[in-house]
Amino acid sequence: MADKEKKILIIGAGIAGSTLAMELDARGHLVTLFDNQFEHSSSRVAAGLLNPIVPKGVRETWQCHNIFPHVFDYYQGWANALNADFIHKYRFLNIHANPNETSEWNKRMVETPMADWLSTANLGEHELLHPHTSATWVHQCGRLNVSLFLDCVKTYFQDKNRFIQGDFNHKALVINDSSFNYSVNTQSESDTSFDCIVFCEGIGIMNNPFFNHLFFDPTGGDILTVYIPELKDQQCIIKQKQWLLPTGEPHTYLLGSNFHKNNLSTDPMESDAAYLLKRAREITQCEVTLIKHQRGVRPTVQNRRPYLGSHAEHKNMYVFNGLGAKGSSLCSWLSPMMANHIHSQGALNEEVDISRFNATIDPK
Repeated sequence: MADKEKKILIIGAGIAGSTLAMELDARGHLVTLFDNQFEHSSSRVAAGLLNPIVPKGVRETWQCHNIFPHVFDYYQGWANALNADFIHKYRFLNIHANPNETSEWNKRMVETPMADWLSTANLGEHELLHPHTSATWVHQCGRLNVSLFLDCVKTYFQDKNRFIQGDFNHKALVINDSSFNYSVNTQSESDTSFDCIVFCEGIGIMNNPFFNHLFFDPTGGDILTVYIPELKDQQCIIKQKQWLLPTGEPHTYLLGSNFHKNNLSTDPMESDAAYLLKRAREITQCEVTLIKHQRGVRPTVQNRRPYLGSHAEHKNMYVFNGLGAKGSSLCSWLSPMMANHIHSQGALNEEVDISRFNATIDPK
């Protein structure tokens, strides 16, 4: 049975916090969204690539059949509600780098259930395919324009006077028996009291004293916005280790990606851009012009399984974090799950439930 209306404070308006805020709002709760609007957050830099396949080993992404193709219906529902256009399906052309890769993809393509997601790319289906080139089409792929989605959610809660911009001070949070107090600079004194608090802070979770028993490994990555007029606005994702993703703007693509382990810097380096531009030219055999270079950092987690659940001691304090590079797709499955957990104590998938760690830690 669902609980009564709750006043819920969500810290972090990235992809996790924003989808969760919309889910809880739809369930009738009074949600306040709190975010510092850091332009280099992992969600703000994210490409929003939706892909059911992990190229390494050519295997289904984790929980693939719980996510694809429902992910497109999920975000289209929010697009309709927010009167915006931020979800798009695209064909995905995976160009093989060498004969060994061709053999691996061809072998996996005929296996169950991979045949649902893959098919051979034939000569003439794309201008980058030549007699000496082999490639595979990956189905049910696309892109979430994450920044546009986040902006729409921000506007939605601003219109309700429920969006607060600022840096959250964990030390200023007052924990009561069954509620929390935190001043959010609103006119109403009642707006400082909340029934629940959810931390969706992205990399900011590493400074969170309430969930510091959870393992996080910061990983940086660069995404470039590039201009390639010779590609003739191919509405297709192109990949050969690095990828090119249509943006919807004429001749303009997102280019990525790379990884920087244990590096919290968000300052782009020219050498990273030079490498990615070189790869784009090799893949397309076209001139590629840099428009914008961004770098973000995300909190990679243990065994690549997100962290969802409540604090070991404070049961109405929650965490929803560590979604990684697949965050855009994972949120379509995990955000409704997390919302139901908060709304009516719905069960969490055991692989993401942080209660699996509680037996070995001392609650803060």
